[in-house]
Amino acid sequence: MLTPKQQIVFDTIKEYIAKHWESPTLEELQKILWIQNKRSIVQFLEYLDEKGYIRRTWGYRWIKLWDRLIASQMAIPIPILWVVNAWKPLMYADETENWFLHISKTIIKWDEKKYFCVKVDGTSMNKFTINWKPLNNWSFALVNSWYDWTSDKNWAYVCIVNGFATVKKIKKEWNETYLIPESSDPIHSPIILTSEDVVEINWKVVDIFNFE
Repeated sequence: MLTPKQQIVFDTIKEYIAKHWESPTLEELQKILWIQNKRSIVQFLEYLDEKGYIRRTWGYRWIKLWDRLIASQMAIPIPILWVVNAWKPLMYADETENWFLHISKTIIKWDEKKYFCVKVDGTSMNKFTINWKPLNNWSFALVNSWYDWTSDKNWAYVCIVNGFATVKKIKKEWNETYLIPESSDPIHSPIILTSEDVVEINWKVVDIFNFE
């Protein structure tokens, strides 16, 4: 948390870099901020550096913004909660560490707390696409927890089956629930669940990211 004066200094640095494509010098900051004592400017910068808002480098214009701060202006950090198997339920949903993907604010259209990401392990959904992007092995799926699966049965959903996470299309008939693959590999077949299985289906795959 920055004090009001520290925030003014930090905002001034960001605005200067955005306008001039280079960082201000100490003298330029003094002039812009109407601060006579250069030591006061140095103290502000030391605090911003210590707290991770800027980093100091070599050269005449040595003030740099951290990349993560630049990214935060354009994107929202969305947690990667699970690795899920796209063949059969494999990994316990609470056994993975938290990582993040920084995703554009133009993609996150609702409350960011309703989104998370999963990394897919397997090929049983590799024919399922969003905007021509397939859900391949090691794809990252952006998931929205707001959707009710019964309103869109032709979509892919992350579900928890007896404590295990998987991603499939869903069909429900009488007392049975079918987890349906959409794959180019004929080895994959539907998984049939009964009323005795504990099934949670609340998370719709709304986008796909492939980095490999």
